[in-house]
Amino acid sequence: MPPLAVLAAVLAIVVVQLIMATAAVVVAVVAGIQGTGDDVFRSPLANLVLQLVVVATMAPIVFAAAWTVQRRPVGTLFSVAGRMRWRWLLCCLAPAVPALVISFAVLFGLHRITSPGTPFIGEYAGGPGFVSALVLIVLLVPFQASAEEIALRGFLMQAVGSIGAGAGERRGASHISWFLRTPFLAILLSGTVFTLLHDYSGWGLADVAVFGLAMAWLTWFTGGLEAALGLHVLHNLTAFSISAYEGTLDQVATGGGSWQGVLSTSIEVALYCAAVVWLARRLGVRRTVADDEGDRNTAGASAALPEWGAQPPSAPWQLEQPAHPGWERQADRVPGPAQWRSGYPQGPSGGPGGGSPWTAPGSGG
Repeated sequence: MPPLAVLAAVLAIVVVQLIMATAAVVVAVVAGIQGTGDDVFRSPLANLVLQLVVVATMAPIVFAAAWTVQRRPVGTLFSVAGRMRWRWLLCCLAPAVPALVISFAVLFGLHRITSPGTPFIGEYAGGPGFVSALVLIVLLVPFQASAEEIALRGFLMQAVGSIGAGAGERRGASHISWFLRTPFLAILLSGTVFTLLHDYSGWGLADVAVFGLAMAWLTWFTGGLEAALGLHVLHNLTAFSISAYEGTLDQVATGGGSWQGVLSTSIEVALYCAAVVWLARRLGVRRTVADDEGDRNTAGASAALPEWGAQPPSAPWQLEQPAHPGWERQADRVPGPAQWRSGYPQGPSGGPGGGSPWTAPGSGG
């Protein structure tokens, strides 16, 4: 079912995007706008809005694929709790802000050293439409970034993680099955697809790859999309807002990037991941899908996993971490010391680019 669901989602995404692109061209022609394939509306802001909306449609499409093909609740795409853990998401926003500030400071320092004669950020050129652009960016970017996280760090990673057989399952003793059940392949594929969906080149692609792989690993480690969503949304809001300020929205999510951008993004995600890992351990954030009956009947015991979530006890990525009492609801935390395994459900239940100082991961290319 997971490969079939992925195929159905990919086909639906292609069809929907073709329909939306055709509709945009028709609207432009009716309005008397002589646009091109890359500049349909002859307006950087209108083109950006179209791009963000097109990317945002990936979320309802993968929701439909999970519901109709895999016959599972769409909430399982968000986290091992079967829903968005809003309190945990809010907690993740706290370290995202200083990580962004430090990354910005590093990029500024590198720019002053390597290019002392050029401005770090262009002069204000947003014009009278700057406020409108800012409002639209604030309204649409969270949906765009969320759609990419749901599709690539939720839907795709879970599909890849469901391929291998567990230790107690048929043909589950082979080395290939064991490897497929590790998080490595899912993280690599998610990060690679995320990178290829962008229209950068050179250092810009490396910048996006660093961000994508880090967010994929963080999704696995925390058992949900909340941590990746927190940084992704704030990062893109910053990058798009700077482009609107400079009047370079026509160059957003394009360009070759720079090694300085790759270094600053690496520092950003490293600091953020370290802070989120500390918070997750401190707060006892659940990383596995626990058996509800086991949670009710084994207070103080380790939470059980469904059969499809079992893994070899000697797997090197297992971590042991006691739950932290008194933070999330009982459904969000393990009631006692637990062997933490792969953090995503695997079954039916379950740098500068263009005119901006940063690349904007998740802009959809």
